Amino acid sequence: MNKWLDKPWMIRIVSLLLAVLLFVVVAFDENVYDDNDGFDSYFGTTNETQTLEDIPVRIILDEEEYVVGGVPETVKVTLQGSASKVTSIATRKNFDVFVDLEGLGTGTHTVPLEYSGIDEDLNVYVEPKEVEVSIEERATEEFSVNIDVVNKDQIEAGYEVVNVSSDPGQIVVTSSKSIVDNIAIIKGFVDVAGASESFSVDDVPVKVYDNQGNELNVRIDPPTVDVEVELASPNKTVPISMETENELPEGINLVSMELETEEVQVFAAEDYLATLEQISTQPIDLSKITESGTVEVNLNVPSEVRKVNTTTVNANIEVEKVEEQVIEDVPIEIEGEPEDTEVAFTNPASGTMNVTLSGYPSVLSEITPSDLRLFVTMEGQEEGEFTLPIRAELPDDIADDAEIELAINEATLTTEP
Repeated sequence: MNKWLDKPWMIRIVSLLLAVLLFVVVAFDENVYDDNDGFDSYFGTTNETQTLEDIPVRIILDEEEYVVGGVPETVKVTLQGSASKVTSIATRKNFDVFVDLEGLGTGTHTVPLEYSGIDEDLNVYVEPKEVEVSIEERATEEFSVNIDVVNKDQIEAGYEVVNVSSDPGQIVVTSSKSIVDNIAIIKGFVDVAGASESFSVDDVPVKVYDNQGNELNVRIDPPTVDVEVELASPNKTVPISMETENELPEGINLVSMELETEEVQVFAAEDYLATLEQISTQPIDLSKITESGTVEVNLNVPSEVRKVNTTTVNANIEVEKVEEQVIEDVPIEIEGEPEDTEVAFTNPASGTMNVTLSGYPSVLSEITPSDLRLFVTMEGQEEGEFTLPIRAELPDDIADDAEIELAINEATLTTEP
């Protein structure tokens, strides 16, 4: 053995074998502790492919001076290579995807999506690979906030919105100059459905619109405002006007028709109340009234009125029917009685008679015996017995409201010199 070792060529062979063995041991040790691949790296590599969704994209540019459009918020990244490295990066996601816009001027540019923080021995695919971006100068402007009130028609009856204010009243909008120049209105929305008193709403979102009503995606400071909504209940008390239609049935006379409630409290807008003088009832159909009583009638409430304290009223109606009244012993006068002639009644012998009046009680109650006049007229009658028609008269103001029925229509008289 010693003889073999003394030979130079043997020493060279042994040294070579030891060097190879040392290289293998060192390489194996580094892979075990650094990459956890063991012999796979050298004696059978294990590859893996993973696709990561929603990886955020960072923009490299002075965003205080410029506004960038066209850059996606997130992209899809596919990693391919050593299983351990792919798994480690996919788990930690400690890498960046970015677009570098430094040095580019305003306008439209096509730029690649780049990445950093990924080992060079991995294959990396970013989707999309490149994007078309627009770079514009940044603009900032202050705008007044308008608050739109929605569902006004569903507010509690009798109320109206008299004032709406926001705090703050103005907000600052930041975006590209072209977008800021196109801003038409800044709005917040507050719902008043069911409201019956003044109220406030905190943190109402503010939205920005252009002239076509399109919502614009801009930076708003502050993004919300506090809104105060002031309600009021304007009202006015007005008289009620009673309306009727058609005619009373024959033989029925209206004595009186009065409303139990003569006024109504009306809730409406101030400008409408200023012109409102009265509220009328729905027409009462007189043709259906046959006796005295109380009728419930609806009010004719205009559409501009939000609320009334009552929607119906009672009408007290008094009517009367034709009745008869007898006036007894009404004297019969003689017109044209000749001088120096004695005239006497033989029928009726008393020279008086009973008279029946027909009419409405309100009329009959006003007639006294002195209002009724019975008479006969003598015109050239000779001596002896003769018959004359009996005539009856009432005062002109009631003559048409009552009918006269005589017990007899003719009187028999005698004359003597």
